[in-house]
Order: sequence, then C-alpha cells, then structure tokens
Amino acid sequence: MENTFDINSFSEDRLAEAASFKQCRGLSLKFAKDPKTQKMDWRKQKQILGCLFGLSKEKKLSFKQANLLFSKNVLPKAFFNQIDAYVKKNS
Repeated sequence: MENTFDINSFSEDRLAEAASFKQCRGLSLKFAKDPKTQKMDWRKQKQILGCLFGLSKEKKLSFKQANLLFSKNVLPKAFFNQIDAYVKKNS
C-alpha cells in the first residue's frame, strides 16, 4: 500500500497549529509496540497518548513536530521522562 500523505500539501499556518488527536494516537500506537514481540503495551500506549495530546493542548507539540516523530524508530527520551515524572507525582 502506497503512502499518499504529503506534509507539504498543508499550509504553514496548519503546520504551526497543535498536533491533532489522531496524530498523537498514531504515535502512541507506534511507540508502545514491543519491537521484538510486536505485542502492544496498552498501558504504555495510554501514557504516551496522554503525554503527547497534553503537550498538543498546551501548544507545545505542533502538527509539524508530530509528523517528524513518525520518522523516528523510538520515542525521544524527553517524552518518557515527562511520563515518569507525571506518574511519580500522581502515585
């Protein structure tokens, strides 16, 4: 199946806007899967989704930044540090 998504088809205004929920969800599904077993860690998925969408709502994760994360093999450690801090603070 061919990938027909073209980031360049979006206006500069849209690229600067907050990441969409669907982008955040797609990233969480991508990064929560164990690369060896290909099994989904649903707890990790929800934590990543909450972190990314929270940043999006605070205007700290743009549409363009979220799109760039899709090209990474692993989620940057900074995001996991934020998740760990949140879990530690609220447990």
